[in-house]
Amino acid sequence: MPSRRRDPAPGFHHVWVNATGNWPYFLDEVDRISWVRLLAAVIDRRAWTCVGFCQMTTHVHLLLSVPDESLPLGMRDLNREYSTDFNARHDRAGTFVRRRFGSRRIESGIDLIATYGYVVLNAADLRQRPEVWRWSSYRTTLGLADDFPFVDARSVIAEAGGAVDNLRRAVESIARARLVRTRPGPGPGRVRKS
Repeated sequence: MPSRRRDPAPGFHHVWVNATGNWPYFLDEVDRISWVRLLAAVIDRRAWTCVGFCQMTTHVHLLLSVPDESLPLGMRDLNREYSTDFNARHDRAGTFVRRRFGSRRIESGIDLIATYGYVVLNAADLRQRPEVWRWSSYRTTLGLADDFPFVDARSVIAEAGGAVDNLRRAVESIARARLVRTRPGPGPGRVRKS
């Protein structure tokens, strides 16, 4: 069955890519840095804006602003170049990326903030603050690091009220809601305390 057509319309897109099978998408820091460099090159070539990203072990999440219908072409380039580098470096053959990529176009300002929170919280253990994860752009957005200078989160900061502290509070609120959703419910004879 053919893959479902992606929505290539201009705008904000949540994008994700997974490695195939049980392979990690990143085996070490060299892989992570290589992917970041390739992402920065694609962003520059395609005139995209990277609002945020988070690298996991087996996959990666991106929040992009795309000015035209180039999302499929840019993601093809990023996936092809990273897969080629990864396979050569790790003496691996065959398909590396599980599928082309997944994506969802962001529909509103509230959706933009919620998706940004999802992306930057993706690697955060529920007991850990998201700015601790080195391979997320959140630290750069908060001004705690300058590792990823190509990241431009001004659009999500503006949507959160125009200040980085407002965005931080929004992400913290999303994290608290996520923590509540993952807590086990009260069993028979127990009452959940708020």
